[in-house]
Amino acid sequence: MATPSCPQTPHERVLAGLAHQATAQIPFSWGFGPTGEMAAVLQQYYAGQGLEWGTLRRETDDLVRPSPKPLAAPTGNIWGIRTKRTDYGAGSYNEFCDFPLAGVTEPAALDAYPWPDPANYDDAGFPELLAAVNPGHYRAVMVPGGNPFEIYCWLAGLEEAMVNLALAPEAVERALDHITSFFEERLRRVLTAAGDSIDLVFLADDLGSQSGLLLSNDMYRAILQPCHRRLTETIHRTAPHVKAAFHSDGAVFDVIPHLIDAGIDVLEAVQVDAAGMDPARLKREFGRDLCFHGGISVQQLLPHSDPATVERECQRLVGIFGEDGGYIAAPTHAVQVGTPPENVDAMLRALGRR
Repeated sequence: MATPSCPQTPHERVLAGLAHQATAQIPFSWGFGPTGEMAAVLQQYYAGQGLEWGTLRRETDDLVRPSPKPLAAPTGNIWGIRTKRTDYGAGSYNEFCDFPLAGVTEPAALDAYPWPDPANYDDAGFPELLAAVNPGHYRAVMVPGGNPFEIYCWLAGLEEAMVNLALAPEAVERALDHITSFFEERLRRVLTAAGDSIDLVFLADDLGSQSGLLLSNDMYRAILQPCHRRLTETIHRTAPHVKAAFHSDGAVFDVIPHLIDAGIDVLEAVQVDAAGMDPARLKREFGRDLCFHGGISVQQLLPHSDPATVERECQRLVGIFGEDGGYIAAPTHAVQVGTPPENVDAMLRALGRR
């Protein structure tokens, strides 16, 4: 397939990539972006070159990620989870400090939990917000769509959630039904209000560790896949042109056929450092059915290589994942503090953004 020579807007680039068409310039997204601490490093680095980091980040990203604002600001986390600020030396982050569904397995107790209200958002005002942050639909738009099992892990605690998959699956399914119902209604409202202005929905549930799956394929199909299918069917029924992107870290090669079966269009993160996640193998096995978003390692490549290596590897990934389209280049997760800013700049150069 010939590569087009005419200029494309970021929106056009992303749509062509999602349609498995080659583009003159590979689509690029910052994904989770640099952490706050790393953003401060990049601000200082680019200021030394006469550039403003915030402007550079906006201008190099082919995606925007807006979401409707709450009608009434929630008190803390909408799921009722308390957090505490935890220091890790170079910065800090919010860590969950209690698990309101820990020990809760009775259906009546799960039904009685104060689940959030999907109507508590300004969906009617969302088109106006979109027009303000993305005039003329210049960039592609990705909106959040749901992370059912991850939220159950937040509510019950990761260890208990994993144990309950085996010992109390009915409780997991009951909780997931409430969580998924919330996201289904959110998707119907958002896509109905602004469907023509939305290109992708971002779904997420981490299914892989560094070396393999966190749960068996049978367990995934029985308990989690129905939730993911409900969300993709809501997306595709409400706005058929919108693609369902799915985030999972880790070694997820073996579950990808089941994600495709659940209606996923785009695999996000693509953690190439994890076992079995070889780019050529992924493209060969699944490139006809999936687009890929990610692949630029924040574990090894960006923090531990030199700029020349970063450039070569980014170009290699584009050559593999981007053959005949189907690729949005991006870091595999948040770029962490300690990453040499020269390597971030090398990534942008390799992708034609500098």
